[in-house]
Amino acid sequence: RSAEIFAATKLVIPDLKVTKMDNFTSLSVGAGEWIDIEECKEENLLEWLLLRKSEGFVIVGVEQTSSSVQLLDYKFPDKPIVLLLGKEKEGIPVQFLHAVDQCVEIPQLGIIRSLNVHVSGAISIWEYTRQRILNNKVDMS
Repeated sequence: RSAEIFAATKLVIPDLKVTKMDNFTSLSVGAGEWIDIEECKEENLLEWLLLRKSEGFVIVGVEQTSSSVQLLDYKFPDKPIVLLLGKEKEGIPVQFLHAVDQCVEIPQLGIIRSLNVHVSGAISIWEYTRQRILNNKVDMS
């Protein structure tokens, strides 16, 4: 639902079967009908990411690493973006981090140092959208 609300071009998931599950249908509130959803199995993800890079996309990983930039400090480039999210509890597998142009992390003030993946995705998509609105890159009419 967050991807559709903020006008993402596409949502890429490892298994399209989840879109047929009752909880996906109820949680997405029909958003799956309004956004292009593509399947990319994990074993094909590195190749998919590298292909996007060759097409001019910037790969931004949402992950806490030693070289991560705070999301609030990151300026999304005026290029197509792939926002790469990790797995619950595990994050982004290391083999995919090599394809990432920049990792960003969401500032956290509590004791627990992680967010659920869907929450991280929603916050990151919002920040991307917010920057585009401020730079008049989005038609709000």
